[in-house]
Amino acid sequence: MPQVEVWERVLVDSDFANTTHGQIGCRTCHGGAAGVNEKDAAHVGMVIDPSAGDAPACKDCHADIAANVQKSLHATQQGYFTAFAARSGKSIDDPDFAAMFDDRCASCHGTCGQCHISRPASVRGGLTRGHAFYKTPSLTDNCTACHGSRVGDEFLGKNTGIPEDVHWRNGMNCMACHDDVELHGDGTTPTYRHSNDAGPQCDDCHPIAELSGTYHSTHAATVACQVCHSMPYKNCYQCHVELDEQGLRIPSEMDFRIGRNPAKSSVHPQDYVLLRHIPIAPDTFDPWGIQLPNYTDEPTWRLATPHNIQKNTPQTESCSNCHGSLDLFLTSDYLQELVDDGLMVESEITANDDLVVDEAPSLN
Repeated sequence: MPQVEVWERVLVDSDFANTTHGQIGCRTCHGGAAGVNEKDAAHVGMVIDPSAGDAPACKDCHADIAANVQKSLHATQQGYFTAFAARSGKSIDDPDFAAMFDDRCASCHGTCGQCHISRPASVRGGLTRGHAFYKTPSLTDNCTACHGSRVGDEFLGKNTGIPEDVHWRNGMNCMACHDDVELHGDGTTPTYRHSNDAGPQCDDCHPIAELSGTYHSTHAATVACQVCHSMPYKNCYQCHVELDEQGLRIPSEMDFRIGRNPAKSSVHPQDYVLLRHIPIAPDTFDPWGIQLPNYTDEPTWRLATPHNIQKNTPQTESCSNCHGSLDLFLTSDYLQELVDDGLMVESEITANDDLVVDEAPSLN
């Protein structure tokens, strides 16, 4: 048997053999040839990620969870498919779309192992604790490894001048709000993230009936909590597009815009919510020969739930910041400014007509 170098043995910590998963044996999950000591021969038929696809290794012991995960947003990425179909007029079965998605987007599909054993493939993977399995994913190695540039930076306070989320500051991690039912799925496939009934609600921990003050009693039914308790957050206009001839793309912008709810549901029933511009442009898929003829058939500003919650914000300092002023609202004039600055196309003004607020809400 050839000598195994030290650097080749670091993938599996010596303590792993004593864990529940370690005791079932490597080949139970990874396959390979039995009774063979020569390395190359022993690895014939080995499966690198036995939790990929329909999670064959996981479902033997975790059948219900594995079945649900296959229909979850993490596994299906259904939200992207919903948006693509609406703006392109194409089926997600279109071969051009399938090829583009597999080439550029599919690495964000989540597998059991990429949450519970290693870092996600989209950030080049890598075992995080010597192959140890951990029930609760790591905020840094797993959650924000995928959800970093917007959610992670907001939550951890990495945007200049914007403090970290009050929940993080008080020792709470992602799983404090996003539980296993939401992440694994409940056996259904929501149309997109904000229609997921299993998602967290502020009043799960802060029941409206128990909140004091006229602010809450007056606004709770019609204004989303984030409108008052979030800070400026990142908006993208051409982030998911190819680089231009100079190797540049339009950078994201820190912004804060209140508008009318484009996605009313039992999950988000309020009239006023925060909005965030979608991270694509009409020519996003041009390099793959895919057009978006219906790009502005739907609003290009969508419901936002920033992860930078604060108890006290500029909005809560004075009623006049929202009542009597349009500075924080998505207005027709503001949309025109974005068009003039080259951040949006002219037709987006009409596309977002139903969301704009051109008259500040009255105090009466």
